[in-house]
Amino acid sequence: MKSNFSKDFFDFKLFKRILRYINPYRFIFYLSALFSISLALFSILRPIIIEYTIDNYIIGKNKELLLKFIIILFILLILESIFQFLFIYSANWISQSVIKDIRQKLFDKILSFRLKYFNQNPIGSLVTRTVSDIETISEIFSQGVLVILSDLFKILIIIIWMINRDIKLTLISLSVFPILILSTKFFQKLMKIAFEEERYAISRLNAFLQEHISGMKIVQIFSREKQEFKKFKQLNKNFKNSTIQAIWYFSIFLPIIEIISALSLSLMVWYGGINILKDGQITPGLMVSFILLINMLFRPVRNLSDRINILQRGVVASRRVFKIIDLKYQIKSTDNLNLKNFRGNIEFSDLTFSYNKNEIVLSNISFKVNQGEKLAIVGETGSGKSTIINLLLRFYEFSSGKILLDNQDIRKFSQSSIRKNFALVLQEIFLFSDTILNNIILDSKITSDEVIRASKEIGLFNFINDFPGGFEYNVGERGVMLSSGQRQLISFLRAYVINPKVIILDEATSSIDSNTEDLIQKALKKITDGKTTIIIAHRLSTVKDVDKILVLEKGKIVECGNHEDLIKSDSVYKKIFNSQIFNI
Repeated sequence: MKSNFSKDFFDFKLFKRILRYINPYRFIFYLSALFSISLALFSILRPIIIEYTIDNYIIGKNKELLLKFIIILFILLILESIFQFLFIYSANWISQSVIKDIRQKLFDKILSFRLKYFNQNPIGSLVTRTVSDIETISEIFSQGVLVILSDLFKILIIIIWMINRDIKLTLISLSVFPILILSTKFFQKLMKIAFEEERYAISRLNAFLQEHISGMKIVQIFSREKQEFKKFKQLNKNFKNSTIQAIWYFSIFLPIIEIISALSLSLMVWYGGINILKDGQITPGLMVSFILLINMLFRPVRNLSDRINILQRGVVASRRVFKIIDLKYQIKSTDNLNLKNFRGNIEFSDLTFSYNKNEIVLSNISFKVNQGEKLAIVGETGSGKSTIINLLLRFYEFSSGKILLDNQDIRKFSQSSIRKNFALVLQEIFLFSDTILNNIILDSKITSDEVIRASKEIGLFNFINDFPGGFEYNVGERGVMLSSGQRQLISFLRAYVINPKVIILDEATSSIDSNTEDLIQKALKKITDGKTTIIIAHRLSTVKDVDKILVLEKGKIVECGNHEDLIKSDSVYKKIFNSQIFNI
């Protein structure tokens, strides 16, 4: 599958949008532009001084003045080096400042997306856009815009000076320029398409690597190493081929520029040589000066093609980045109110939800949980249990019906204020590659003293202190240095310390380390005490003491009651319970 590529030679509208990010750094940008123009002037002064020196002091054999002009030329080179340093530093400073801003804006946008986006798009592709594509955009500023400005100014000054010195020699030297312009336009169009294919290929490669490194356990369990390596080889080959294609066009283009440059130089030497021999209208100094100027003219022209390639790459990369920035994937609240003084009353009223138009996941769901009550939601896999939690936490927008928090529509409140009142403990606990303490303090308002006090209250202080370094123990990526039970205990403390109004245990009791089961049960009892609690579990033996049980089947509530009531009747709940107890 290939991406859709624009046929436009260059997207100036998109390029203009990129340049807007310079606004906060305009002063440095203008300063850098001044340095680049100064560099162009310094470089052009060299052949002018050399022409004057040859015609007046070398041919005239004036040694004293010759030494004077050599010193002037040396000073000129020193000044040029200083301005070159200032230009390189300022251009790269702007580049890094701009990509910092773009990367922050991109990541801020990604943080606001609904879960649906992450379910539909490879994580590796997002990583490519956040790192690789933005790094490519940075070259627009460090090697593109300002350098092109300098090169264009240099070309203009050289042509003006050459015309001023000898218009005929200039016209002969520049007679090949139409061929150069046509060649440049033709190859730039080809290279733009090649660059788009290259960015698409690296995005797919990164997505594959991200997915398979994360799922390496499954790959190895099912002995899929050879098959997955075969897929990787193909993606890697596609990336190589797309890159080689871009290099191929560029490799042809550069020699063509050299041939055109050589042709221009040959015509100029032929015409100039004849005139030197014929009537001396063209001096040796002017001839040397024109040779230097032609080389200087074609160098920025040759570089200009490379700089335009950089702009093309940057614009292609920016299109991919801005495509994400412009996405409307957020869930919006109607009033964006702050959920204050929430007591913990939750009600679902005739709620219907579907991930897509063809498949309804929840149908006319209605139930109520009062402050401090414990509700268990049970049902077979795919019945909609986790979807209820996702809707309650505003990860998805529901199709119809209502969710009420203390009798107020949930859509009135901002997502952040809703989630501050909820704590979620999952079966698969996610921990960052950081210390135990930092994995608990996810709310910046919480202090380390509060964490220590909370750990003592739920009986986990000694458990954590037993690790080397205690709370400063690094759990590794995704918490790999801990057992599943230990990770669960950390997540309990993380939930408890924020003092939420509602505790949600999503499959939390179905993966318990036998060595820490007693700690888990005590901590679980403590963190749910007096809190509105919603438990989702397949192991029904863990939910016998809750106030209310909802039984879901194919997205509908088929039964509701407590354990004693449901177990007495010939219910779906009883069948599931007996099948687990007696393993039948």
